[in-house]
Amino acid sequence: MSELKRYNLVLPEELFAELERMASKRHTSVVEVLRRYIKLGLLVEQIDERPGAELLIREGEHERQIVLI
Repeated sequence: MSELKRYNLVLPEELFAELERMASKRHTSVVEVLRRYIKLGLLVEQIDERPGAELLIREGEHERQIVLI
């Protein structure tokens, strides 16, 4: 197992409450939800660095392009 690093994070109560709801809904911990979101954010950054790459969200027949500023 790789070495773990600790990072203290301060969040507004509303945001933390939303994370708690999401974790409860998925039967997991807030820490695990944050890890998943961080991994997703890193993937988005990798896509953004590739010329010509696009990030799309498909919902049924509809597609939306995500533009990163």
